[in-house]
Amino acid sequence: MTTKRERAKESGAEAQLGMLISNAELQDVVFLELHAVRGGVEDVSEMEPPDGPNMKVWYRASDDQIQVRCRLDLETPEAQFKVDAVAAFAVSGQLPTDEAVKAGFTQRIGVAVIYPYLRESVHDLARKMGIDPPILSLIAESLDRLHPTIG
Repeated sequence: MTTKRERAKESGAEAQLGMLISNAELQDVVFLELHAVRGGVEDVSEMEPPDGPNMKVWYRASDDQIQVRCRLDLETPEAQFKVDAVAAFAVSGQLPTDEAVKAGFTQRIGVAVIYPYLRESVHDLARKMGIDPPILSLIAESLDRLHPTIG
């Protein structure tokens, strides 16, 4: 494909994504799992050093709705956290079929909506357990490492 055709295809996907964003309305954010396990004193020395949070993302569409699900797994020297949530968007108009549009919506809108809920949940769980809350990265850094699952 020539560079001109590639740019035209990208601009078409951007236009479709812009239309989808303007036709989507957040309906709800629902938690599927909120889980934390505090490590014992003997467990802390045996745990591997944390390598940062691991976030998985899914996209699902049906009828006039898009759902974006994010699951955050995080291990610190003091505890392990699992937080899983889904955002549901009502969509007027046609649902996207282009994978680039789906991935763009997932990353730009879905994750951007859910990530603050995940951060707040981890912070709240840590506070309730009486441990120092882990500081999670900004959303932009997390988006760079995302590989959403479409389907």
